[in-house]
Amino acid sequence: MSRLAWLVVGGLVVIAVVLVVLLVSASGTPTVTVPTVPLQGPPVPSSSTTPALATAVLAMGQLSDPANTFYELFDRPSGASGWTLATPPGVADNGGLVVGPSSNGAVTAGFLPAADLTFSVLATRPAGSTQWSAGDAPGTLAAEPDALATGPSGQIAAVQSGTGTPVEAQAPGATSWHRVTTAAELTGASGGCRVTRISSIAVTASGVPYVGTRCTGTEVGIFVPDDPSAASTPGLTAPTGGWARLGPTLGASGVSATTVLRLQADGGGVTGMVEGSGPGRSSLVGVWSATGSGIVASSPLTVPSGWSVRGTATGGAGGTGNQGIAVLLGSSSSSSLRVTGVAGPGRPWVPYATPPAGTTAVALVGDEVDAFVPSSSTLHVWAANGTGPWHQVAHLTVPIQYGSSS
Repeated sequence: MSRLAWLVVGGLVVIAVVLVVLLVSASGTPTVTVPTVPLQGPPVPSSSTTPALATAVLAMGQLSDPANTFYELFDRPSGASGWTLATPPGVADNGGLVVGPSSNGAVTAGFLPAADLTFSVLATRPAGSTQWSAGDAPGTLAAEPDALATGPSGQIAAVQSGTGTPVEAQAPGATSWHRVTTAAELTGASGGCRVTRISSIAVTASGVPYVGTRCTGTEVGIFVPDDPSAASTPGLTAPTGGWARLGPTLGASGVSATTVLRLQADGGGVTGMVEGSGPGRSSLVGVWSATGSGIVASSPLTVPSGWSVRGTATGGAGGTGNQGIAVLLGSSSSSSLRVTGVAGPGRPWVPYATPPAGTTAVALVGDEVDAFVPSSSTLHVWAANGTGPWHQVAHLTVPIQYGSSS
């Protein structure tokens, strides 16, 4: 049977559907078995900047101890001079946190499973508010930076983990979820890529869903409803005309798979970041699309051998309409770090000054790039204008309850 279970942690009430299986033992006494959810690795630190709000998610605490590592949300409203702590209170966040900001400033946050939390839960916050409301997730969220999206009318779309990585949606004010698409359905519309999982979801200001995937081969799997105008509904229902793949194709040699790492609505369309990978190599491409149009891609950025993506950022880029992207790269053999960005369609990749030691996340806000350096319960924020030098602009103290997840 199924029942509604109420989880009350630190004063926050979270509603979740828990499947309960009653088994009869040899003595005839019923026993209760609650299935557990396999823990996923948390997504890389990420940030997003919309016209109304910038958000950043990164780990704080004792980063060498998973039980004392806590994932925190920081935000910065448009026009504000600095960042503030905005993590929804009362829920164990050791497993990771994904955030879906809307272009109007509304935010949905999703908690990934951890030792004390065996399922995903959501928290929502309206535009212009600081108060969070608890909600239920359709299942276990995928451990991807853009596994959640919030539409302009309050609709929510979520990518689930597991077989098929289905996308579910919830209409504004509703409590139930409905299926939007699956990896198998998108493979039928892929044209040249075999979709192995759905990695990201975005909802534009006009309510059109964009779905990013991982594909085998050189084709990039970014999908939109075949008739975007018919899909612009507050409920984000499955498109009756099916899905169309926008592309593009990555021409770099040695690419055997593509993954849409980031996909964020930027007002008039979406901004994204794609990784093309192959044996011993990786490259990154920025992608942009206006609603109803195709994909514009940047030139590829080669990730050096022995380096990997440590953090990603979308938004900012000054007057180009919040269409910039940036990536934090780290060496596996040393503490060396690099930050490189591209300001928008038709612009080149530009290296920033070497970021401060210990940087784990970056954000783009207007013409400024911010670097986040956590140290236990203190967050140091550095800023650079363009490719100029870094200077420390703030430090925030985060109240962390060590041992609360043990």
